[in-house]
Amino acid sequence: MEFSYRISEAEYLRAARLKFKEAFRLGRIGKIITIWGFILVCLVGAVGMVQIYRHRPPSDEQEIVETAPVEPLTNRLIENVVPVIVIFGVIAFVLSGRVPMGLRGIYRNDPVMQGQFTVNMTPESISTQNTAGTSSRTGWNIYKHWREGKDIILLVFHSGSYFLLSVKDLSEAQRDELRGILVASLPKR
Repeated sequence: MEFSYRISEAEYLRAARLKFKEAFRLGRIGKIITIWGFILVCLVGAVGMVQIYRHRPPSDEQEIVETAPVEPLTNRLIENVVPVIVIFGVIAFVLSGRVPMGLRGIYRNDPVMQGQFTVNMTPESISTQNTAGTSSRTGWNIYKHWREGKDIILLVFHSGSYFLLSVKDLSEAQRDELRGILVASLPKR
């Protein structure tokens, strides 16, 4: 089966989201969140210990007649809650914002990503060619699995990176033929 396509910036972003969902489902992101959660708990515990140490009553040797002033509740909330919110904000920014922004920049500056792709698939191999001058012919053994999203198919390498196929211009019969080749060659996830 042979077909040609161009990949839009929106399709690259959909592919990145699809790969991100796969990573989350497989537990990689869950492990990262667990590690950052542990770090956050340790930081909050350290801040709490510092506050306890700072506000502990004087010992017998240091008798002080006057009592320490009581901080208002709002100050204590600001001291305890704002750092947690900032840390979660940074984590959310890193996990959600940086990938699409970086991918947009890469897409806009790379003629290979913007070129027209021609793909020829058989049950034994896949050949790709791009108007920017790249071409390859490989067996299916270099791919770990495939995954399908809205008008896109990801061929995922063993390293976790992927090759993107746009199927938006294919008829349903052509998509079924493509799926048949992929099912015979690779597991689907």
